[in-house]
Amino acid sequence: MPGFHFARQLARDFNRPDYFNMLRSMSSTEFDHWYEYHSERPLNTEVQQWQLAHIAAGTLGGKVSNFLPQPHKPKTVQQQIAIWNSMS
Repeated sequence: MPGFHFARQLARDFNRPDYFNMLRSMSSTEFDHWYEYHSERPLNTEVQQWQLAHIAAGTLGGKVSNFLPQPHKPKTVQQQIAIWNSMS
């Protein structure tokens, strides 16, 4: 089952600032159909990022992947401890 992250993206693409009300107005089946549809076709934001990355790579040189947003990687426990130790 897709989460609220997808629901917020879907609401943004539909110009709906109230994603929670949007969810209440549709059935779970309809929401699942939208999720399936967008798993095959990216949401507008992802398409725009891809297009801008291609333009940047063509203009500035380099790989397209260099210009795409990188997912946030959580820090390991050891990294967090090192950060806390460095603050004292």
